[in-house]
Amino acid sequence: MGVKKFIQSVLESLKMKNFELIGKKKSLKKLLQKLKKRRVQILSELEFETNQEKRDLIKEELSLITFHIKKGKEKLNELKNS
Repeated sequence: MGVKKFIQSVLESLKMKNFELIGKKKSLKKLLQKLKKRRVQILSELEFETNQEKRDLIKEELSLITFHIKKGKEKLNELKNS
């Protein structure tokens, strides 16, 4: 019996049908925490940066991270509702 089949049979015997879903939720939560931490770092960098070119790059990175946080929250809500 392969490892994958063994794990699947154990999960079925324990009636853990949503095991993969739970793992995805945890991974997504950890990723969102890291993104939020990075967002805070970028905001502090933006406060102290005086060079306009660097400020523009930082703002662009901030908008990308904010976008990913928004999408991650939407995906997490989808997983919670399913």
